[in-house]
Amino acid sequence: MKLLLLLAITSISSYAQPLPSEARLQQQIHKYEQLVADNPRDIEFWHELAVAYREAEMWDKAINADSEAIKRHPKYAAAFYSRGKARVGKQEYLASLADFTEALRLFELRGGIDLYLTLEQPPDSYIDSYRTRGVALSHLGRYNEAVTDLGTALKLRKEDATLLFEKGYIEEKAGRKADAIADLHRAGMIYADAWGRKPAEDCATRLDALGAHGEAAEIRRTAAPKTKSDLP
Repeated sequence: MKLLLLLAITSISSYAQPLPSEARLQQQIHKYEQLVADNPRDIEFWHELAVAYREAEMWDKAINADSEAIKRHPKYAAAFYSRGKARVGKQEYLASLADFTEALRLFELRGGIDLYLTLEQPPDSYIDSYRTRGVALSHLGRYNEAVTDLGTALKLRKEDATLLFEKGYIEEKAGRKADAIADLHRAGMIYADAWGRKPAEDCATRLDALGAHGEAAEIRRTAAPKTKSDLP
């Protein structure tokens, strides 16, 4: 469960941005607090303030700021997504589900998920709505629903090693051993090919715990430093 909490309050590598310094973050907060005070009808300023609060782990203030944006624009998908992230950070998993579901509905108004599978590049927040809703579902013990959400995120961002690892971890929790082994193995091989030796080893360790020693060994062989030839 410790890992699930870690997954819940951090963004995966595909979406993560370097955290600003504490001083810069406080400057951002002060800046957007002043902007919303001067422009209370501007939903973008409310949302940016919410993002700054969320980065500072000021969950209640982040929720309130995004709620102000939503009150002014009830079809603002990004604010529902952001408020859902803050609620997950606060461990309000059930409440977060409604926000992620509404964000996804709004993102898909123009053509459903098929739009993003065929015609348009999906926004990161759309993919992460599926991913983080899956994490929230996992905390509620609804593992099979969580796996479905992670699977949808993977359709939108194929061969994402972190999504595969998370999906495999949740499949393991759900008792879906064969699926977990397949996803953890694939994640480990992607990490190993990209010289991500630490995450590759994390995958191999989990595979060993599942009795998939052959798959674990393959990951370790692929991740091992290559010896240089002494031939001219």
